[in-house]
Amino acid sequence: MDTRSGSQCSVTPEAILNNEKLVLPPRISRVNGWSLPLHYFQVVTWAVFVGLSSATFGIFIPLLPHAWKYIAYVVTGGIFSFHLVVHLIASCIDPADSKVRLMKNYSQPMPLFDRSKHAHVIQNQFCHLCKVTVNKKTKHCISCNKCVSGFDHHCKWINNCVGSRNYWFFFSTVASATAGMLCLIAILLYVLVQYLVNPRVLRTDPKYEDVKNMNTWLLFLPLFPVQVQTLIVVIIGMLVLLLDFLGLVHLGQLLIFHIYLKAKKMTTFEYLINTCKEESSKHQAVRKDPYVQMDKGFLQQGDGALGSSAQGVKAKSSLLIHKHLCHFCTSVNQDGDSTAQEADDAPSTSTLGFDRPVAISLETCVFTSWPGLSQYLLKP
Repeated sequence: MDTRSGSQCSVTPEAILNNEKLVLPPRISRVNGWSLPLHYFQVVTWAVFVGLSSATFGIFIPLLPHAWKYIAYVVTGGIFSFHLVVHLIASCIDPADSKVRLMKNYSQPMPLFDRSKHAHVIQNQFCHLCKVTVNKKTKHCISCNKCVSGFDHHCKWINNCVGSRNYWFFFSTVASATAGMLCLIAILLYVLVQYLVNPRVLRTDPKYEDVKNMNTWLLFLPLFPVQVQTLIVVIIGMLVLLLDFLGLVHLGQLLIFHIYLKAKKMTTFEYLINTCKEESSKHQAVRKDPYVQMDKGFLQQGDGALGSSAQGVKAKSSLLIHKHLCHFCTSVNQDGDSTAQEADDAPSTSTLGFDRPVAISLETCVFTSWPGLSQYLLKP
């Protein structure tokens, strides 16, 4: 990033660097989350959903006593069904600006952006790539290569941009997934406690009348009973519990972050722009710190320059936080016109124009929003 540019974060949409390999934006604009190629995060998401659904309804809910069993089927089944519907809608909706959807031919390749002719993709609310006039909240997404109305971020988990047309479906997807994870953890903990206290409580299904061995359990009741040993059930339970816990941590922080954004009446994009400006200001202040030696914009550690003094530690921490802002690329001019790309996960950078790109991930925003968690950014 060119620190002389103040609050301006300059990039171009011609290409991005992903894991040090130059990747061009798609020549054919993506319609929605099902446009090829599918992202591997998306495949993992659906695989986890199918796996957890099978384990929940085929293994663990049938172990509950009769009264709790039917309650669990209704409550958990309702949450999982709702999640499936809103997840599909969030993925299937085309979040593009209304004029883009009206006038754009998705089968035609997009032109390459020529920075020698235009300083920014969107200027005076006109997109030079989509060739349409857009509203003030519209940004041109690099990953989808189209203008997205009310751009919030590009989500790899649904493989689609999140904008004003599908934001609440995305939010409902995250909220319902979190609720489903909580229900599954409650069921798993109940089964674990009952197994340790009184395993017979878990064997109330009529098909257990023919099973005399207490070390034998039935999976996929009541339709397709499969006999397995206790060890198999324990291994499946531990794997599901671990996967559930990891998913709950990720989804929980994402849900809290978006609740925070709604309370502040901001989009993820706006939050990241503000974070970019704040970190740029901090970086400018650190450059002037007498305990820090800088050479061509990069941190140079002299003999004792960043020692154990409070000033040195503070300066080093600020520079490292600035250095680790990754995954987000945006170009903004004074009128607010911009292109944008934001990733939920996985490191990526962009080479855009002559300035070094600013990069911030959604996880970075979450971790820097609450005190004590910013140490996450200080990992090398």
